[in-house]
Amino acid sequence: MVHSGLGHLADGLAGAGSGASYHRPGYQNRRPPRHGHGRGPVLWCPETPKLYRFTIISGEDRVGSYFALRTLSVVPDEKGLPRLCLNGKPFFFHGLLDQGWWSDGLYTPAAPELYERDILTAREFGYNTLRKHIKIEPERFYYDCDRLGMIVFQDMVNAGKYDFLRDTALPTLGLWRRDDRKLHTDPLQRRSFLSAMEGTVRQLGNHPCIVLWTIFNEGWGQFCADDAYDRLKALDPGRFIDTASGWFVPKKTDAESLHIYFRPPRLGKDRTRPQILSEYGGYAFKLPAHSFNTEKTYGYRKYADADGFERALVKLTEQLIPLAERGLCAAVYTQLSDVEDETNGLVTFDRRERKISPEKLRRAAEKLKNAVK
Repeated sequence: MVHSGLGHLADGLAGAGSGASYHRPGYQNRRPPRHGHGRGPVLWCPETPKLYRFTIISGEDRVGSYFALRTLSVVPDEKGLPRLCLNGKPFFFHGLLDQGWWSDGLYTPAAPELYERDILTAREFGYNTLRKHIKIEPERFYYDCDRLGMIVFQDMVNAGKYDFLRDTALPTLGLWRRDDRKLHTDPLQRRSFLSAMEGTVRQLGNHPCIVLWTIFNEGWGQFCADDAYDRLKALDPGRFIDTASGWFVPKKTDAESLHIYFRPPRLGKDRTRPQILSEYGGYAFKLPAHSFNTEKTYGYRKYADADGFERALVKLTEQLIPLAERGLCAAVYTQLSDVEDETNGLVTFDRRERKISPEKLRRAAEKLKNAVK
């Protein structure tokens, strides 16, 4: 698969206007190119985020861009468990929820370089994936992820009205088995969401860092999820699709995707699909001098000191290791940074303080990585 940064080149690169991925005929039946610096091309991954840069010259005009090569597939491992594979090998997508909010600019950081700082902070803590949550960022963010080797799970932006009882309280109790064809029936809202989904793919589809699309999150605005899956897969057959992250589980999705708070992490019931823990954790440790709201604290478990917070995070990460051995393919911890009332980030809302040192968490992340073969 080839994903380019911009424009058409020969007949093999995906163009920014097409939103498509190119598959060489018969390629899926061949052994993928070698990963590394031996014979053949270097495949893009967090360890070697190789970008092939090029320049198109026409008269006095010059346009520079880049492309990368990587493969995505679902393949049974030695135990017969379905695995999400990057470049032909089972890969554990160890992620952080990234809502992309900033204390001084809300939707945008004070300087573009701060995207890079967030990405490198996540890597220093041992994470290789960011789930960009219900937000589309400027191209600079995805370019930085491309060049720095940070994988992105990209959410579509929610549509429709949110109902706490229907979309959060009952599903948290396991009472969510409803027919989503009868939800959010306003035709204008439905057309608007599907149009935005298509636009998102066409805008961002050339970035190699994006490996997974999330269509709906926790039922917010969800309708006809199976139809949405078919539409998105036709637009982009080369990436994984998480049709419904959290609950309201559809028939058509590339992975079973769970949100688990308040309880220990676990696997889902559908063992025919790869398993994703697309949200978990959310432990709160508040530094009042760097908090948006000094009176209210939001999190799924609260800690009063850094040592207790660190021990809990390391223990929670280590609880994922036996799950990874039994089929868990990805886990997304909530979250990278505090967001206003939410104080469950690894760093504060103003990004000035890390709540823990990264060494112990990084060691646990390495054990988790090695659990997937």
